[in-house]
Amino acid sequence: MIRDNKLEQENRITKWIYHTIPFAVLFLLWEVLARVIHQPYILPPFSTVAASALSLSLADDLASTLAFSLLGLLITLLAGLPLGLVIQRSNKAKWTLEPFIWFLLFAIGIGTTSLAPILILMFGLTQLTVLIQSIIVPILVVALISGHGSMHLAIRLGFLMCLSFRFMGEMIYRTTIMGMGYQFSMFCDLHNVEMMHAIMLLMGFTGLFIDRVLLKYAGNLIKKKESSGEIAYGNHQ
Repeated sequence: MIRDNKLEQENRITKWIYHTIPFAVLFLLWEVLARVIHQPYILPPFSTVAASALSLSLADDLASTLAFSLLGLLITLLAGLPLGLVIQRSNKAKWTLEPFIWFLLFAIGIGTTSLAPILILMFGLTQLTVLIQSIIVPILVVALISGHGSMHLAIRLGFLMCLSFRFMGEMIYRTTIMGMGYQFSMFCDLHNVEMMHAIMLLMGFTGLFIDRVLLKYAGNLIKKKESSGEIAYGNHQ
């Protein structure tokens, strides 16, 4: 038992080291390259960007974007996973729904640029417009992926898309003065490259944290549920 715990701890340390190496190499190269070219208006040093990212000035904006993204993910899963389950369990539903979903994806476009003016005409420049745009494509993608049995992957990609579309919606619509997308657009207008990189850094690590902690926990629950279902099915036979 003690030996197993020791091996498990060593495996965790090894995984942590392997996870850290790419980030260390990237940030080291970033710092060196920025110091060599010495053009902070193009590529500011990583150390200054990290200091700006760690300041509390963006905390409220990050919380707003993350909260609306998780709300979008919840709506996406409530709509997309049942649709995917129907596709997975019924060939007739699969033959009917899959081409229709692909048609919608091609018609709308992955960036939903064609849908934006229609939503603005229907709902105006409101939070509802941003929310609707941020969930339409994720619902379709989650339905397709979960329909092929990859539920955990569907949830992870669903969150990625909800977060990305939320960020883009805040940046394009500017319906409020809150959110990482809004701040990014404002710093872009001010040519503040350091804060633009800081926002990208924050978004990257926040998304990675949610994926590795919250969504990994959800994935473990799904695996346990699937394994228990297989055991119950085997006992029934």
